[in-house]
Amino acid sequence: MTVAAAIAGLSAFSSVLTGLFSARAVTAETHLGVCEAEVSGAIAAIINQPQFRNARWGIRVETLGTSSTLPRLIYNQEGDRLFVPASNVKLLTTAAALDRLGADFRIRTSVYASNTDPNRAELRLVGRGDPSLSDDDLADLARQVSDRGIRQVASLDIDDRYFRSDAINPNWEWEDVQAGYGAPATSLILNRNEIRVVAYPGRVGQPVRIEWLDDIDDSQWQIVNQTTTVASGGGFTWVGRDLSRPILYVYGQRTIGAPPDVSAISIPNPSAYGLRQFRSALEKAGIRVLPGAIADRATPALTSPTLPSIFDSEVASVLSPQLSNLLVDTNQSSENVYAEALLRQVGVVGANPIPASPLRAGLDATKDALAILGLDPNSYVLVDGAGLARQNLISPATFVELLQIMAQHPDAAVYRRSLAEAGISGTLRNRFRNTAVAGRFLGKTGGLTGIASLSGYLTPLQFEPLVVSIIVSHSNQSGSTRRNAIDAIVGQLSQLRRC
Repeated sequence: MTVAAAIAGLSAFSSVLTGLFSARAVTAETHLGVCEAEVSGAIAAIINQPQFRNARWGIRVETLGTSSTLPRLIYNQEGDRLFVPASNVKLLTTAAALDRLGADFRIRTSVYASNTDPNRAELRLVGRGDPSLSDDDLADLARQVSDRGIRQVASLDIDDRYFRSDAINPNWEWEDVQAGYGAPATSLILNRNEIRVVAYPGRVGQPVRIEWLDDIDDSQWQIVNQTTTVASGGGFTWVGRDLSRPILYVYGQRTIGAPPDVSAISIPNPSAYGLRQFRSALEKAGIRVLPGAIADRATPALTSPTLPSIFDSEVASVLSPQLSNLLVDTNQSSENVYAEALLRQVGVVGANPIPASPLRAGLDATKDALAILGLDPNSYVLVDGAGLARQNLISPATFVELLQIMAQHPDAAVYRRSLAEAGISGTLRNRFRNTAVAGRFLGKTGGLTGIASLSGYLTPLQFEPLVVSIIVSHSNQSGSTRRNAIDAIVGQLSQLRRC
């Protein structure tokens, strides 16, 4: 295809989308809409555009079942075929966590002491996979330690074996695991196990200036800066890190006068980072950490999920928010480390001894939980909790079935509240604005290179509630083009009326 032809095609497609979004914005008083018999044609007009000739679409739409009414099929386009679902996987992860752990479940982070001598205390920080843990929580722990009368610490270490292995999913790609969105799911997850750096333009011809946005010791990192500030024509910086050492690599250009560019990278050694931050919190609380207090030494075998065997005194603790709140971060904000931590919690909580592979245990326990709820375990392939892995496979029909099941779950309201709301919250806050879909669709977004997905609950103005799952793959169009097409389909469904 020539450039001119491609531009013409994109222009035509843009016109179609503009028309569809305009139709969605029409008020109910005009009584415009789409009859059920017209749905196939309306969707075909979107997915059969030339721009998507190489794409593969999976779509399933059903009416929402109730305790007395069975779901009714409205539309199906390869809905039973397997697709790579991207972050829609979080719908399974959070459903299993909610069912197994309960909406009120909270995760405890503790400080234990084997010696509480005020001047020779021996402390250990014990993480249990709280993905929301922050520096403020460490400050709270340090204040509690101080309130116990401890003034000096002779030994300080960390027990990070609640999630004993598999912090990084082996199915994730190398560019994912160095980015902030691919941070490892460790026992101690501090500040989402990511740190952020800011690239500021310098003088023309000089490197871009790199600064840490978070509270971090610059001396711990080596920065390899291969950037240039240019007078015009620049605009991107790429930030990555060594996979095992604290070395930051920065490449690209930044135009003089351009706004700062913020990037997040995953922490290569979360335990060392957490221990360093906790030491800082103790010192800020007026507790002196004696020279040599932090040393490399083997941690005794962890036999209980609640208390290391050699420590019999908990001197401080903090609790995560309730699971109902953690689900909001997982689904609305699509926080990968939250999803991975919850997957492992499902596998670890209640297990004794703690599983050698919390990832494997979490995957198995998630499938078991969903099977008990009625989801066929043979209808999907699950290898992570967040959806970064391309080895995940699931059909739109399975997503619809899951959403139907969760609509009848005792904690259905909690599950629905965890989803993003069209035009209002989470990853949908900037989609469907000023349309008939705004405030009437709750769902989960997803996206990888060549892939976009959207599944959730839709309440049309003139039709019964719907359950929708749409996945497009093998698309060489931009992510925004894929999302716009999906949104146009949802827009048409929102116009359904009885006729």
